[in-house]
Amino acid sequence: MKKDLCTSLPFGRTLAIIAKSYFGALTKRLEHLEIERYYSILIVIEQSETDCTQQTLCKTLKMDKVSMVRVIDYLVNKEFVSKVLNPHDRREYLLELTQKALSVLPEIHASIYEVNRAALNGISEEHQNEFYSTISAIQENLESLPSQKIYINYKKATKKHEA
Repeated sequence: MKKDLCTSLPFGRTLAIIAKSYFGALTKRLEHLEIERYYSILIVIEQSETDCTQQTLCKTLKMDKVSMVRVIDYLVNKEFVSKVLNPHDRREYLLELTQKALSVLPEIHASIYEVNRAALNGISEEHQNEFYSTISAIQENLESLPSQKIYINYKKATKKHEA
């Protein structure tokens, strides 16, 4: 993307274009696992310090509830996640990783590391640290603004819809 176009587009659009390229590369590396683009959900469940629920995932990943139900159903069907009735709240399910998910997580982490490394190629460690610090500050700033709820759902493009 040209530098002048980058600065003239809304900041979020530029980030969306980068995200599309990033997730395209990551999804290609992991397509043989049959988890679509849902590896982030497995990572959030894995790293959750408390019991993980669909609501936790929605809040963390900024996804709507309907989409999350579909994603969890998909991951349950593919045997990456199991749902266990919460003994303290029978209206809620706790999400747990299956042995199948635990066996692919090292590859997912390695793929993320490799795509991150390629994306940040030629950028000093100092600039990378500044980048992550800046991204965190931007997120905090944006969360303080009044806004509409927006959900982004990256799907694999078909030949007819690629652009």
